[in-house]
Amino acid sequence: MRLAWHTGFASHARARYGGLGCIVMLHRVRPDCVSPLGVTRSLSITPDFLDTVLSSLKEEGTEFIAMDEMSERLSQGARPGAGRFVAVTLDDGYGDNLHHAQPVFQKHNVPFTIYAAPGLVEGAAVLWWEVVEQLVARSEHVRIPGGPEWRCRTMLQKRTAFHALMRHFSYVLSEVEQLPVLRQMCAEAGMICGVAAERDVMSWRELKQIAGDPLCTIGAHTVHHYNLRKLPPELVSIEMEQSADMIEDRLGKRPRHFAYPYGSVKAAGRREARLAAELGFVSAVTTRHGTIHPEHRASMFSLPRISINGRFQKLVYAQTMMSGATTPMANAGRRVIQA
Repeated sequence: MRLAWHTGFASHARARYGGLGCIVMLHRVRPDCVSPLGVTRSLSITPDFLDTVLSSLKEEGTEFIAMDEMSERLSQGARPGAGRFVAVTLDDGYGDNLHHAQPVFQKHNVPFTIYAAPGLVEGAAVLWWEVVEQLVARSEHVRIPGGPEWRCRTMLQKRTAFHALMRHFSYVLSEVEQLPVLRQMCAEAGMICGVAAERDVMSWRELKQIAGDPLCTIGAHTVHHYNLRKLPPELVSIEMEQSADMIEDRLGKRPRHFAYPYGSVKAAGRREARLAAELGFVSAVTTRHGTIHPEHRASMFSLPRISINGRFQKLVYAQTMMSGATTPMANAGRRVIQA
């Protein structure tokens, strides 16, 4: 990506691959991006880096728009022009979005959308990937109940165990099995199945506070942060619709935009896009890597995003990805990423 930017390739690629602009995906924004094993660090960027990215985009003349405006432009058949837009989104509703990200958005007058999962807010679901990391970090061995066991004495062993557990939780266990199994593992290790308050998601009170900012839009993200492709259709509809119902009940406004948990092709497909449309959402975003093009008018419920994360926490990386130069590299040569 450094080579693409400094040689001018990314700037030239923007005309073909940059499209109308992009939807940026963030998760955590906090000064401390360190994770116990370094394996979830990619979910975090610092407020200073966010400030740098937004400042650079403003200098380039990029227009910052809300998801409502982005959806309206696409539906009306927007065509590429001299200016490009960026819509900023944040998944999961972490507390640091309120304490560290919002002040940066306010400084630059940048609209932002937070996709919230009520189950995470109310404790019916947990940030299980962070709990798994904590469990491995503090243990000398971990064991899946009735299943395999891993040594966790060295950092290499711990990271190996973490990735093995992530695969097991993601692909072996069903969505409803994940939390009971994790709770049992935590109980055996003598730890609480949860994360520290400063690393948790916002409460309803905090969500209401940030939702009162005219720059903020609250979107839905299912109730329990489930991988929807692993669920039967009736449960998919329940997860999607009830998340909107609960947010409307608590915050007084029904979400119009949706984000699929995990968001890859293994977590969101055509079935999920069809259901999002049927349930009345006006857009739905994935985690697939790509910029926004006029062709997305026909796939408003499987929109790609550009992930600005801790693995690429340098301005040159963000600039290159948002130019669209990396889209064909990540998607077998394809310029437009759809379901």
